[in-house]
Amino acid sequence: MIEKITASMMELGFTRYEARAYVSLLQNYPATRYEISKNSGVPRSAIYDVIRRLESLGAVNAISTNPEKYVPLPPERFVELLKNRFKSKLHDFQESLQDLDVTLESENLWNIHGYQNMILKAREMIHNAHRELYLSTWGREVRELERELRSAVKRGVKVVIFSFTEVPQIGQVFSYGLSEEALERVWDHKIILVRDMEELLMGEANKDFPRKVAWTHNKAIVMIAANHIVLDISLFGLRMGVDVGDAVIESHPGELELLGRLLREKYPGNPMFSEDFSLNQQAIREHLVASGTSPQRTKRKM
Repeated sequence: MIEKITASMMELGFTRYEARAYVSLLQNYPATRYEISKNSGVPRSAIYDVIRRLESLGAVNAISTNPEKYVPLPPERFVELLKNRFKSKLHDFQESLQDLDVTLESENLWNIHGYQNMILKAREMIHNAHRELYLSTWGREVRELERELRSAVKRGVKVVIFSFTEVPQIGQVFSYGLSEEALERVWDHKIILVRDMEELLMGEANKDFPRKVAWTHNKAIVMIAANHIVLDISLFGLRMGVDVGDAVIESHPGELELLGRLLREKYPGNPMFSEDFSLNQQAIREHLVASGTSPQRTKRKM
């Protein structure tokens, strides 16, 4: 637990010695510099500068004793102090950036390095969703994003999840429910996340070895990725006899109906195009059952 707190403080910009000294004070206060050094493992040669910086940051306060002793700022107040300080710094940073004349292509393909950075970007995308989220990944990654996904559902965002593994029931879930441990023998964890048909995060979700994942606003790449998820969902529907009509994507209203009509005109004798499947996914299953090619019909024949 102490090492976890120390690591978190170091991510916030504190040194290891500063983190250890603060945690030590939380456990034993008030304390002199000598006692803090002894309890925390911070060398006596460094403890003076460490306490002075913590004091300047407001993390510790001196009390009038002889020798001088120190008490820590309570954790909840310390967190609030850091929040306000970082907000102020971010505001100043944002204002300074506005003075720069920068033009970046938003549709470029960007690389995001590392598992945790990938999860942070995914959480940001989910938080920014207004209409729909399409997600294809493993159960582990869904659980990492579960809080944000449930919040999106509460906001009225359409959440569609496809997975070969078991996943929590959030929004519309199409899952084969397979064991992650078994699949890990042959497959790597991957993620495809599409937000509002405008933004895409896609790549290998490797927690042990840092990998690069792609992030883009390129409309063509976003739609290709979204259609890949829908194809997996459509195959799931055919295999499992599940209605997946609500998961179908139309980038332009009426495009599926138009495509169906053109296919029927081009191949009038093909029974697969005799029904307007864009209007009713049930028609696909009924046709497959009638032709003897559905999973249920095939299973009965065996």
